Amino acid sequence: MPLIGVRELRERTAEVLRRVREEKEEYIITYQGRPIALLLPVETKEIEAAMLQAGKQAVAGGWEAYARLAESLRQAWPTEQRTQSLVDAIRRE
Repeated sequence: MPLIGVRELRERTAEVLRRVREEKEEYIITYQGRPIALLLPVETKEIEAAMLQAGKQAVAGGWEAYARLAESLRQAWPTEQRTQSLVDAIRRE
């Protein structure tokens, strides 16, 4: 796997990406001579599946956060006061 420095990658980005895409070339990207990243070709179907899964997890996490917030509000809500009364009071202000 060839090494390519950040500066060289910046200067030859289009060529390097073409080789990754068409020839499935892989690169180790270096900064000041030290490896910092890998540049690898990916399969579209695998990436689409990973993106879909990440999206599903984000949505699920959002609903879980919403449920926790709703529960904390329920627990803190004054039992002697109706929601409609509070909304009416806010509107009058």
